Amino acid sequence: MTGDPLQALLSAGAVPSVSFPPTSRYAEVGTTHHVPAGAPGETPIPVAFLRRRLVPRPERFSTLYEVRCVEGDRRDLLAARHLGDPELWWRLADANGVIDPVGMADPPGRVLRVTLPVDVRGGDA
Repeated sequence: MTGDPLQALLSAGAVPSVSFPPTSRYAEVGTTHHVPAGAPGETPIPVAFLRRRLVPRPERFSTLYEVRCVEGDRRDLLAARHLGDPELWWRLADANGVIDPVGMADPPGRVLRVTLPVDVRGGDA
C-alpha cells in the first residue's frame, strides 16, 4: 500500500511546523505546503510557507487615545511606550492603516491611534 508522500513527510517531522508567539502578527495565520513538480521518478519535497496575512481594516479597532508623533519617534519606540512591547509596532500600523511601517512616525506631528486589539470593543462601544 502506498501512502501519501506529503503525509509521510509531515508525520516524520521532515517538514517543520512553524509556531509563533501569541503576540506575533503571524500567530493565527497558519501554514500550508506547496509540493513542486519533481523530475520523473523523484519524490517531490514539500515546501512549507505562511499563509497570506490579511490586514484588518482600521475601523475594526477601538481607539483608546491618540498620540502625536515627535522628531525621533520610531515604530518600535512608540509600541514600547504605548503598548509595552517594541515588537507590537505592527498593531499600531494595522490600527492606523499604515502600508509602509518604516515611516509610520513621519512626519513629526502625525497623529496615530492607540487602540485595543482588533475586534475588541471598549466600554463605550
